[in-house]
Amino acid sequence: MLISVVVPSYNRADTVRETLDSILAQEVDADLEIIIGDDCSTDNAREVLLGYQERYPDIIRLIFHEQNMGLGANWATCIKACKGKYICNCDNDDYWHNPHKLQLQLDYMETHPESNICLTNFRMHNRSTNDIKEESSWIDPQMPLQQAFFKGHTSLCNATVMYRTDFIMNRLPLDDFIKYRFYLQDWTAWLILSAYTNFDLLPDSTATFGVETVSITRPDTYERLQDRMEKELGCYKYCCNMFPQLEFDEKGWYSYVDGLLLALACRKGDYRRAKQYARRLNNHSWKVRSAKTWLTFQLYLMINRLRRK
Repeated sequence: MLISVVVPSYNRADTVRETLDSILAQEVDADLEIIIGDDCSTDNAREVLLGYQERYPDIIRLIFHEQNMGLGANWATCIKACKGKYICNCDNDDYWHNPHKLQLQLDYMETHPESNICLTNFRMHNRSTNDIKEESSWIDPQMPLQQAFFKGHTSLCNATVMYRTDFIMNRLPLDDFIKYRFYLQDWTAWLILSAYTNFDLLPDSTATFGVETVSITRPDTYERLQDRMEKELGCYKYCCNMFPQLEFDEKGWYSYVDGLLLALACRKGDYRRAKQYARRLNNHSWKVRSAKTWLTFQLYLMINRLRRK
């Protein structure tokens, strides 16, 4: 039995050690291979990865890209290199806090041959405050599965997933992930795969999702956030073309983007930008209404600070 673990990596030399140590510490009745794709890191992450490969040459395989591929293409390249019966994922700022994570899922998948995807509960680790919070995985049972993913009615952690390899290889257009440099790997993959299979959720907590102050998926400037959303838009349009039943709502999409920009303006305490995005949204939510005057905006920020304490 061989399990493949994919680690898409870009920078984060300070956290990737924790990621790899947590994988290597797994107590599982199976052999492991760890496929690490480094997407042109600009810190010393490559040196760290080479050090681990020297220590574990029979387990760790490195893929060093010569030009930046983007997260989705990097991930898909690693997936195509996997040889295991099952594939798991652990990004380089996440880690597995449960040493029995793989054994729990392996036992489940082996005794449920109809299962193609298995996830578990997880933890959120806010690295700026060092707070750790337990979270339950869920998918809205009131909606068709693919619609739940499309509408964002789910809460799942990519670091908890286990795929049946032959299923994911046959159902995912991995070459398109690489060709179009998909920005999102987990949401795009899950939206596509949900058309063909159920997602099984186990109650155990196994993986910790690292929440960074600033990251690829959590930009710290309006320009970077807008650039990220334009790249995500390509993933959405691709999936809508692939599945005509997924009707793309362009107006709704840009309202969603304005909502993210408003949230960023609130985090920055930027009243001028918050007012701009609130006017574009023009709904009756408390956040939007509070951004229409300086005084109510300050009150909103104060209440949020108190809630976080």
